[in-house]
Amino acid sequence: MNVPGEGKPVIRCYSLSDSPTHPDYYRVTIKKALPPPDVPDAKPGRASHHFCERIQVGDILDVKAPGGHFFLDMEEEKPVVLISGGVGITPMVSMLNAIIEAGQKRETWFFFGARNRSDHILKEHLEKITAGRDNVHLHVCYSKPGKDDVKGRDYHHEGRVSADLFKQ
Repeated sequence: MNVPGEGKPVIRCYSLSDSPTHPDYYRVTIKKALPPPDVPDAKPGRASHHFCERIQVGDILDVKAPGGHFFLDMEEEKPVVLISGGVGITPMVSMLNAIIEAGQKRETWFFFGARNRSDHILKEHLEKITAGRDNVHLHVCYSKPGKDDVKGRDYHHEGRVSADLFKQ
């Protein structure tokens, strides 16, 4: 991205956050990086701030083709375990969307961790696409639930995603 004030283009890699089967769009979900609370005069994240504040629907961006070797084999029928925390949820949601859109019945376990509801990215989307699906098991963990967060409604487990939770 050509960010004002930067001498050269700023390059960032973002994961797709929707199924790759849509021929008319790619979706990425970008968390705007703010200055740390203890350093309020620090600059916000260059790329994320520019993206969230300046990029508009219809803008044309220079992007590279998706790359990497982390993907879901859609030919498999084995159970899937998707584990993520924070903004790392994006590739897992893409994979979950692909499983659901393909009509697969493979058993899918989705574990996600966030501090609380204010940090729970794509909360409504996850609830909507997993509702009523016997093959999808959603487990949301809040490490520091807020005073208005309700266990059983906003999250399922207090604490972090852990091996002990997997064993349960």
